[in-house]
Amino acid sequence: MASVGFRWLDILEKEFDKAFVDLDLALGEIESEEANVVFNVRQKLCTLGSCFAQLSHKAQTIFQNSAKLEVS
Repeated sequence: MASVGFRWLDILEKEFDKAFVDLDLALGEIESEEANVVFNVRQKLCTLGSCFAQLSHKAQTIFQNSAKLEVS
């Protein structure tokens, strides 16, 4: 069961990273036209990325504890 959680988390992180990079690249294309908007969106992206990293770390801790309980 815990191994499914680790696989799920790995897939989710890869999907998030790809979407984050794609969005950042798209913002780069409009940066010169709307510098203030792009700056604000990039700040929100940083916050979103930070929240996702914290959530992923907590989920990984839960999956590790679950794996330890399954073994014992």
